[in-house]
Amino acid sequence: MKFVLLCAFMFYYASGVTTAYDGNNLLVVLGQSNSSQAFKDFTKYWLLDKDFENRNKGLKVYINPITEKIESITLTGDVPDLRDIKSIKYHAKLPLDLSLDDDTSSLYSKLGPGEKLIGRSTVRFHCGGLTIDATYGNLKTGKITYLAFSNQTGNPLVINDIVAIAKKQARPGPVAVQPAKPATVAGKPVEKPASVAPLKKAIMEVFKASRDSAFDPIKMSPRNEGNFWNYKFTYNTKIKIPGEKYNLLYSFPFITSPLDFVSVLKESDGYDKSFDALYHDFEKQLTLNFPASEGWIATCLPAKDKNQLPNLEFRNDKYGAIILDHTRNPAGRHVLYLRFLLFAD
Repeated sequence: MKFVLLCAFMFYYASGVTTAYDGNNLLVVLGQSNSSQAFKDFTKYWLLDKDFENRNKGLKVYINPITEKIESITLTGDVPDLRDIKSIKYHAKLPLDLSLDDDTSSLYSKLGPGEKLIGRSTVRFHCGGLTIDATYGNLKTGKITYLAFSNQTGNPLVINDIVAIAKKQARPGPVAVQPAKPATVAGKPVEKPASVAPLKKAIMEVFKASRDSAFDPIKMSPRNEGNFWNYKFTYNTKIKIPGEKYNLLYSFPFITSPLDFVSVLKESDGYDKSFDALYHDFEKQLTLNFPASEGWIATCLPAKDKNQLPNLEFRNDKYGAIILDHTRNPAGRHVLYLRFLLFAD
């Protein structure tokens, strides 16, 4: 141990670098200019090459070519392969007490809720101006293959603020709760009938199928029909969303990409008032079935591409988000559908 500390001291002394750029200090250069003294010291500390990477340490820095500011830092995990040259797994201290051995549950406990990116085995977290992307070989059982920290604000981050936000968002571990005693009549339990609306039941089956087994129980034969997005690798499902035209599972962009689920409510070559009627019908049903009292937060998202109807999101940190989405393609075809952000558990 004394030898290691002595070597570290000699390295700092010889290079003129007095800060260890690991742990939370790994993030201080995000948003800095590539000509800043901080980044010069960072480059010396990590011995970055002309491409701003060190494959022997499992680290690569990406610089915005327009602003010339440090935009993101990627660390290699259990699949050490950047481009076509092998890269050693990153072994230094990580920011925010993270570990490349963290599964998605561990990340939730440290960073708060995240969202699965569509078509990727990646879960994204936000801590103020910091975005953290954790990519897995297998979302359920695998370890992190790549961990990326990025800053889209264009300004340097305040690290103490990032740490405070992460601590505030962190989800506590499970708490043991004593079950309530059932109501009784003449000493016998009274069974309360479970009444769940068909729409809510079907949507919760989507979340359950994703969380428990990556959609395997509901996946059926490949679909031969086309779809609005021209996805190639699509499958029928065992789930039926009340009021939908059809639904499908799809892998994008590759057949090996993780599956995602979408429910199409209406498609048409032109926009008419029936879109409004169907939109408001589902808006009402979703509002009734996914209330704030059960942890669902409804948000009206801005309309995109001058669409007539805004996106409506119902989000719950325990499950994910349901989004009532109206989209128009460049050819003028319209679609109203339900898409899902499926949070890993």
